[in-house]
Amino acid sequence: MTIRNIFRSSAAIIFSTIITSCIETDKTTGSGLIPGDHLLKVKSVEFDLPVQMKLSDSLQTIFSGSLVVGSYKDPDLGLVEASSAFQVIPSFSSGNFGDNPVAKSLKMYVLVGDKSFFYERDQYVPQNFYVYKLTKDLDSTVSYNNSITDSDYEPSQINLGGSMYFGGDSLVMDISLNFAQELLSANQLERDSLAHFLKKFKGLYMKSDPLPGSLEGGRFNIINPLDIYFIMEYRHVDASNNIDKDSIITYYVSDSYPYVNRFTHSSGSLASSNPQNKLYIEGFAGLKPYIDFKEVKASIESWAALNNTDPAKIVIAKAEMRMTFEYPEDYTRFTYYPSQLFLCTREERGTGDKKTIIYDPLEDISYYETNGSINRSLLYYSLDISSYLQRVLQGKHTGKSLETYLFPILKQSDYYSGAVYYYVQNTLYGKAVLNGRGMTRKPKLVLTYTVMP
Repeated sequence: MTIRNIFRSSAAIIFSTIITSCIETDKTTGSGLIPGDHLLKVKSVEFDLPVQMKLSDSLQTIFSGSLVVGSYKDPDLGLVEASSAFQVIPSFSSGNFGDNPVAKSLKMYVLVGDKSFFYERDQYVPQNFYVYKLTKDLDSTVSYNNSITDSDYEPSQINLGGSMYFGGDSLVMDISLNFAQELLSANQLERDSLAHFLKKFKGLYMKSDPLPGSLEGGRFNIINPLDIYFIMEYRHVDASNNIDKDSIITYYVSDSYPYVNRFTHSSGSLASSNPQNKLYIEGFAGLKPYIDFKEVKASIESWAALNNTDPAKIVIAKAEMRMTFEYPEDYTRFTYYPSQLFLCTREERGTGDKKTIIYDPLEDISYYETNGSINRSLLYYSLDISSYLQRVLQGKHTGKSLETYLFPILKQSDYYSGAVYYYVQNTLYGKAVLNGRGMTRKPKLVLTYTVMP
């Protein structure tokens, strides 16, 4: 069918050429009908972008889809650690444990769904895992990577011995009998009410060691909350019913109850208001390029004044941010460059105690799927921010909505509606090195515009 359509189109073109080739066309017809001051000229101009580097603090990590536990030592960015806090849900909803129940064993099973590492040698590097009792309630106010601190869990670990994990698909830890006995101390109200149970047993906190000494590298282990469960064996005595036996209780972690990841970074010393050579895009809550569009607007207005142009009459055809980079010495490093980046604003929403902070991608990203994608041949990320910048020039964005961070982006589609949603990607650690403001190929804003009469 396609071939036949091509031949038909070709025949039509030839026939059209035959019957029209003898007609002379006057290309000036109608040109005098449009006044000269109504002719719009499209021009292009480039601006240097005033990029800074800042830590992306208060990154939301509650209900992120995964628990992330591990660490990585980078030659440029230093130590990054990921740990997680989560609640333990009992499988029982009522009943009792008998007379003076005695715990015999409690095992914690962790299935690791995925792993993130920069070097193949780190895929199976040994890591010590530690589990602690939380002393802080997990609720909607515990939403950020910095919501949990070292003072929010007991200092003594509850897993026995060294729980060494070698990067396989699962990890089994023996939990102390003291903690198991605490779980058996749940009274009737706590056994009947999950809210009361979680008020007493607030949850657990899990982390791992970084590589020792000056060794660089490491691994992050990505765990579905549903892939953690506990099995307790205990002696069950119920004299009134002539019961004396070993029984089993199971506990699990739910993705419907609060869990939160904690990220700590040692790269804060690299934050800069005028980075000349390198811009880092660090995963999790690490360093991100930061642009205050109040400065961008001021640059455009200064340029407009020099060209006797009213900024209010500028109509943007396209505003393209080009975040440039150089080809890495080791081409495999491209694996860890995000495939898509975009600007996000750090917005405060809500009021009073219900105020939250969220990093939200600019809506311009949704205009076409490849917006912000990496171009490995031209060596830059291309971000179309046309509508956002137009609103900036019109004064429709003020305050925090002018302060933007460059984040890796996660795209998700709704199976039923087909709607596409964009989020900040905060569960995979990555690293990209972009050009700073002092480089020959520096970050640029390429503005294609016209001026209304």
